[in-house]
Amino acid sequence: MKYIDLCLRPRSSKDAAEMASMAGVMGYRVVAVEAGDPEHAREYARIFREEGIEALTRATVEAESWSKAVGLVRRLAQSFDLVAVKPRTAEAARLAARHPRIALVVLPPGMARYMDKSQAHLLREGGAAVEIQLHLLLHGGDPRGGLRGSMIIARRAAAYEAPFTVTSCARTRWEMWHPRVVQALLAAFGLPELVARLAVTGYPAAVVNAKARRLDASGAA
Repeated sequence: MKYIDLCLRPRSSKDAAEMASMAGVMGYRVVAVEAGDPEHAREYARIFREEGIEALTRATVEAESWSKAVGLVRRLAQSFDLVAVKPRTAEAARLAARHPRIALVVLPPGMARYMDKSQAHLLREGGAAVEIQLHLLLHGGDPRGGLRGSMIIARRAAAYEAPFTVTSCARTRWEMWHPRVVQALLAAFGLPELVARLAVTGYPAAVVNAKARRLDASGAA
């Protein structure tokens, strides 16, 4: 089973080394590493690769307005393997979902209403996935509200057959989640076992594969 976590945020090379070792023990085979500086992100990714884990780099854009964010998305896509968008408006969520350079649309628990039938259609059309970040349950204020919002997003994504992935966005090894624990959490939300498994295997793998296809297409062009 190829488990995937598309958001890890080590604070240092030491944290990256500890997290890489832990990821291997947990069964993760693919990760995406985020850092503000692309050089740091590439260095952390290299550390994971030394542990035998495929590692990509990623960046996240907060989008109050899509017209203001799209230029930044274009620039970041030249330096990072994956670009995620955290929308602040319905318009930004819709446009990010269909943009060819966007891999992930981050929906915090308070934005659960944006995970609707229209958003699901755009995600399938654009090849992106909704991202549910578990670190928000640890550091996002009211844990009950965070848990409820995450449950609604996951259940709506499953109901509308939208690709979604659950990430830890861990900063240290102590914030990492075992993939089986993630699956158990989703099952407790009421999701079918297969869908819970896809959230840490097939759906994020499709995001990575879509990125590879886009790179091949741009190279051929």
